[in-house]
Amino acid sequence: MHVIKRKEHANKALSVRLQSPYIHHLEESIMQEFILGSDVMRSIMKVVREVAKYDVNVLLIGESGTGKEMLAKIIHLQSPRAEYPFVPVNCGVLSGLMFEDKLFGHEKGSFTGAIRREKGCFEMSDRGTLFLDEVSEVPQENQVDFLRVLEDFRFLRIGGNDCIEVDVRIISATNKDLRETVRKGLFREDLFYRLQVVPIYIPPLRDRKEVIPRMVDHFLTQLAATYKKPKPPVAPEVTDIFGRYDWPGNVRELKNLLERVFIVNNDGVVAMEHLPSDFVWHFEQPIGMRQLREVKKEAETKAILEALHRMGGDREKAAKILGISPRTLRHKLNQYDLTVDRRGQAMSHGTIGQPTAHLSLKPSSSN
Repeated sequence: MHVIKRKEHANKALSVRLQSPYIHHLEESIMQEFILGSDVMRSIMKVVREVAKYDVNVLLIGESGTGKEMLAKIIHLQSPRAEYPFVPVNCGVLSGLMFEDKLFGHEKGSFTGAIRREKGCFEMSDRGTLFLDEVSEVPQENQVDFLRVLEDFRFLRIGGNDCIEVDVRIISATNKDLRETVRKGLFREDLFYRLQVVPIYIPPLRDRKEVIPRMVDHFLTQLAATYKKPKPPVAPEVTDIFGRYDWPGNVRELKNLLERVFIVNNDGVVAMEHLPSDFVWHFEQPIGMRQLREVKKEAETKAILEALHRMGGDREKAAKILGISPRTLRHKLNQYDLTVDRRGQAMSHGTIGQPTAHLSLKPSSSN
């Protein structure tokens, strides 16, 4: 078998390259947004500066919206690979042949619709960094082949005969407890240890609320430059309510909220009346609305589990019949703490009811 070699010698891979001014500027900009006066984040950056020098696998752990991809970019930009590609891959939307095709590519004619040779993400990130987001969602049927490639960085394109060798740095991310996923038999233990050479935990925003005022100021400065509008001051009561909110969507939620307020507000200040009603609503909590939220959660949970069961665990098909995107479906599964096996059988149900073994979309008949 012919081997296409792409891997550089270790010394060359770890040598410090003269980086372009653009890379230095990009690195400084991303780091400024990530740290923003937090002692916790400064401690994380000390670890990042060390691990960036070496080609060790890094596992970033944190809730959605905490900045895992941003931290992965910082590691890449501080590494000797900074001038080569940073390729992000969402592992939560693909399975089977589609997963193989995304990661390893295919040859022309290897399957219906393969009208040309396509490189996979491993090839596209050669000499650079491959970022595996939602790595806990790597399908079980693909985990063995995936582990094998991580061990020697050799693979075949689908339908190909040439063994391709790449030089890639792996950074993974998850918003789940991977040890618990391993314990449940949903994730291979050897793959877990291969990925978690250096684990880095990113705390949620609710655990570092002291940085929120500086984040708000930073994001408003960015928005003013982007949209060419004056930067508005923030009323004290808004700063207070931001500090009392738990931010389940973390930094991403804060940034999106500020952008929403900034675009529609022309009063020259961010006051309480400018905050969206669906945000202020969290602080009012009328009894009827709390009950409505529980009803909504229960109804959505039931619909999601029924759809996944009917589609045999295929998330894309389940999302389609639910009328939502696969990304929204993944968000709902995480939000309601739902776990299904590869056949679509419910394994956990959050706090609503008991695990459901068999579900049906047929309406119940009345007697």
